[in-house]
Amino acid sequence: METSVNGSSSPTIIQWFLDTRPLWPVPGNLKPKEEVEGLKTVASRALSLLSESEQASVLKYYHLKDAKMSLASHLLKHLVITKYCNVPWSQSTISRDANGKPCFTPTNATKPVTMDFNVSHQAGIVSLIASVGFDVKVDVGTDVVCANERELHDYAHIEKQGFFDWVDMHGDVFAESELHYMKLSPVLLDIGIPNEGLSGYAKDALSRCQWRNAKLNLKMTVANGQESSVQVESNIVVDKKLRRFYAMWCLREAYVKMTGEALLAPWLKDLEITEAQAPNAATGFQDSTSLTRGEVVKDFKIFFKGRKVTDVKMELSALGPAYMIAGSLKIPKGSFNLSIGPWQELNLERDILTVAERSF
Repeated sequence: METSVNGSSSPTIIQWFLDTRPLWPVPGNLKPKEEVEGLKTVASRALSLLSESEQASVLKYYHLKDAKMSLASHLLKHLVITKYCNVPWSQSTISRDANGKPCFTPTNATKPVTMDFNVSHQAGIVSLIASVGFDVKVDVGTDVVCANERELHDYAHIEKQGFFDWVDMHGDVFAESELHYMKLSPVLLDIGIPNEGLSGYAKDALSRCQWRNAKLNLKMTVANGQESSVQVESNIVVDKKLRRFYAMWCLREAYVKMTGEALLAPWLKDLEITEAQAPNAATGFQDSTSLTRGEVVKDFKIFFKGRKVTDVKMELSALGPAYMIAGSLKIPKGSFNLSIGPWQELNLERDILTVAERSF
């Protein structure tokens, strides 16, 4: 359960996200670095809540979108410390542990609150997950992806080299079984019949599909046992495979960040998150910027060096047409029935700035 500012907290998992896309607009027709400089004016209230070094780290970015996500990331970290560690905002100092993971180390605290937190940002969305108030540290990790942010770049490579080659570009990050799965495992298509109604050659056509701008003729078995066929655009299949790739990337990032290490960890090829499917986005979008909640997928099978991992819980949630947010937590031995709940979207004015200024 959550708590009020400077109140005591019961053991809880916090999951927040902030959409920075509409925040802190600057005048148009500016060069990228001039836009970032414009934050000093339009985001002066938010920047004033950060230390001088943190402000400098925000304003060092070349692109406005990156500077805004950095600013939001700092704000969310201070917010979770202030709300749950019983310290004023001005004392919510952020440091780093031995692995470089951001953390809060209270000074002169007679009974410090046990906390672990992690942030992620992509395409304007910033997420934070935290474990607060448990008897022992509960490691957590999060990642955000936007499946269509690099769409034109991804398409250009796939149209020239194929989807399989595109996946292989990321071969150092994934286990061999995951690479094979992302390339050749059929995706679930909404073609009016269950995928199990597809005949063998149709499933093979879906598995081997890696080129855009083509037609796939799929044989299928209909209700009366008769064979029929349906034509599918290969772009639909490739888009499904791309979304699945980004889903698996998101899960892997959240797991690795939970451990406190980066994607250069030497054991990456020993980690397998098997048969992961991307959560479906909600339907009927009228606004491409919508963050309407979609499907949540969970209960992944995780293996490390061939042995099943039983002390990690992960979930992957769809937001809007293209975003996905992953949460990962490590469950201590003999402990809690922990769960990852829905992600809460914060309002900058109500949930952050007002809270910060009231508790400074």
